[in-house]
This record gives sequence, structure tokens and C-alpha cells, in this order.
Amino acid sequence: MRLICPNCDAQYEVPDEVMPETGRDVQCSNCGQTWFQHHPDHAPAEETADRDAFDEPHSGPEDPDEEVITAPEAEPEPEPQQKPEQRIRKSLDPDVADILRQEAEHEAQVRRKETPAPMESQPDLGLDDHGATDDAAARRAREARDRMARMRGEEPTTGATDAAATAAAVGSRRDLLPDIEEINSTLRSTSDRTAASAALSEQETAHEETDRKRGFSLGVALAALLTVTLVLLYIYAPELARAAPQVDPWISAYVGKVDQARMWVDSHLASFLTWLDTVASQSEPT
Repeated sequence: MRLICPNCDAQYEVPDEVMPETGRDVQCSNCGQTWFQHHPDHAPAEETADRDAFDEPHSGPEDPDEEVITAPEAEPEPEPQQKPEQRIRKSLDPDVADILRQEAEHEAQVRRKETPAPMESQPDLGLDDHGATDDAAARRAREARDRMARMRGEEPTTGATDAAATAAAVGSRRDLLPDIEEINSTLRSTSDRTAASAALSEQETAHEETDRKRGFSLGVALAALLTVTLVLLYIYAPELARAAPQVDPWISAYVGKVDQARMWVDSHLASFLTWLDTVASQSEPT
């Protein structure tokens, strides 16, 4: 049977066994047009009547004496040059026809058994069923191109087409979904900044604690050193006065002040001890 594309008039010769009795969808490999093709033995009644009327030869006038008006002959129009894609394909090899017949039967069985399942949609992510529809259309177009390639005796480019379709689908889905890498990098940078701030704060706290401890130790050491110096100066005052007579007035004044302080402490300490003895004696039972 002959298939003619209604869009670009490309013609294909295929065996009658390839076409199921109920007809099937076919696609033009030249322009991608898809139409439903009936089996030649089970065509609709209107199409059969039109084809019979078209094939019936026009009978001449019944009356031989009737005058026949002959129209002037028009110059024949040059036939348009047929594109290479529109040339009639040669008859297929029996093995190829057998393969196509098996594929047609298998596809018919799959379509009869196939039950469409409800598809889940996620409107909150901005996804719809356009991706599934595009994938199904691409798959049907790819299968049609593969069949046409096998009919021509060429190797089907299923691998390259699948890879291109997969890449396109992944790219479209990647455009619809948020960029995971960008989100991860933002989270990582935020966590890094938080960790760095915490480490810096701990380091500053440790430095402040160390400085505070160092200042306290330095103050205690200075006080102890000053006390030891004053004690040594008081003890060795006569030796220092003999060794350096010019500083004797200051040393003598310092020794006098220390002696006065000692006497004041001694008197007050004696008074305090006397008061303690008095209190203790009064508190004893008689």
C-alpha cells in the first residue's frame, strides 16, 4: 500500500501486512506530520466510494450525432521537481516487512493492555504534566523515525536521540527546580561564617582571660618586690648610710617613720590584747 503525507505529499511504499485492520497512527519522517491511516481493505465507506468514483472512467456522449465542443488545448504545466524525500520508496525486503509486522502486532497488544495511570502533580513546585506530554510526544516521534530508518535500510539513531531527549528533559527540569548547588553553597558559606565567628569570639575571650591573669600576677609580683625592698632598706639602713652618706638623711627619715609605725602598732596591739583578757576574765563563771 502507499502512504501519502497530507502535509508535504511525501510518499511511502509499505506492505499491507504492516497496517493493522483497525488502522494506526503514522508519522511522516520528512516533516513530522502525524495522521491516522486506515487499512486498505477496511477503509471507511465514504473514502471507498470517493476512490471508486475517482477511478471510474468518464463515458462519452450517448448520441454520436451530438456535437462535442472541444476546449482548446492548454499548454501542459511543467511538473514540479520532486524532492528526494518525496520519491516513492522501493519495496521492502521480506525480512524487514516481517520485522515491521511483528512490531505492529506488539504495539497493538501493548496499546490494548496499557492502562493510563494517574500522574501526580506538584503545583507548589511549579511542575505540571507538560513534561510528561512532551516526553510521550518525543518518544512517539523517535519511534516513528526509527521505523522509517529501518524501512530505508538504515541504522536507527536511537542512542543519540535518547541521549539528546534525556539531556533536554534534564535541562528543562533543572530550569523548573531550584538550584541545589547554589543553595548548598549558601548554606556552607553561612555555616562557615558562623563557625569562624564562634572561633574568633572564643579566641578573643581566651586572650582577655590570659591578659587579666597576667595583670594580676604582675601586680602581686610588684607588691611583693616593693615590700621586700622596703624591708631590706630598713634592715640594712646603717650599712647603706655608711656606704652612701649623701642619702643618710632620707634613710634616717625612713627608719624613723618605720619605728613610729611599729610603736603605734605595738601600743594598739597591746591595748587590744588587754581588752581581750578583760573580756575573757569577765566571761568566766565565778
